[in-house]
Amino acid sequence: MLKEVVPYLPCAELSCTSNSRSVWVYYPHELLRRPHDESGLGPGRLHEEPCFLAHPRVGEKNELEQKVEKEDVASNRGHTLFQEVFFFCTVKNLGDVPGAGCIYVETVVDRDSGVAFAKIYSAKNAMNAVDILASRVVPFFERQGIAINEIHTPKASEYCGLLPVHPFETFLATSHIQHLPMDQFSQPDNYLCEQFYSFLSKEFFPPALRRKYQLSLDELQEDLDTFVEAYNAMQMKHKNEMKSGLLPPANFPVDL
Repeated sequence: MLKEVVPYLPCAELSCTSNSRSVWVYYPHELLRRPHDESGLGPGRLHEEPCFLAHPRVGEKNELEQKVEKEDVASNRGHTLFQEVFFFCTVKNLGDVPGAGCIYVETVVDRDSGVAFAKIYSAKNAMNAVDILASRVVPFFERQGIAINEIHTPKASEYCGLLPVHPFETFLATSHIQHLPMDQFSQPDNYLCEQFYSFLSKEFFPPALRRKYQLSLDELQEDLDTFVEAYNAMQMKHKNEMKSGLLPPANFPVDL
């Protein structure tokens, strides 16, 4: 007796009526697998996650790359500086300061890197506030290729005034630096300059004044420049070690 001819075309199953049996029952056992057998999944089995999904997909970045990218973007936007002047002491016949005079210390601190600057003056005014920026701060950041985005200062006469006539306001405007006068307790970063000045008062000024009986402001400034340069080198080294994960974050400032 002739055997029933089995259609081998896939479309044959579609031509079966609703009362006819599926074409799959005519195939010998395991000669042709069902679609769910090809994938190894049967009815009631859960679909397992492929192992390659644990790795970053194409176009995605891991946490380290995202962190480095955020730091680069923040650096490209420019750094944020804080500036403030402090009264140090009253002196008599100190070098080039005639009679009884005062010593003021103008300070600038970079919030993003911890780098700081300090310069000594015999008075506190807007011209001295400009001088430390023009002679110390701006040239440093230009050498580093870093832009200064904004400077926070106290609301004092040496920093705030009418733009066309006030030296400090005019200097910032022509340098494309945003000036943000701040209240005393407006944000925690306000104390960066105070912390740096406190550090200088303990670590620099007492030894520097004891070394010489007669000391001019120029000589004292030279010693201060050397001290601040070593201080900034330690700050930058510490920041690089923190980036590489060698050191945990430490409280400002870093001791020499």
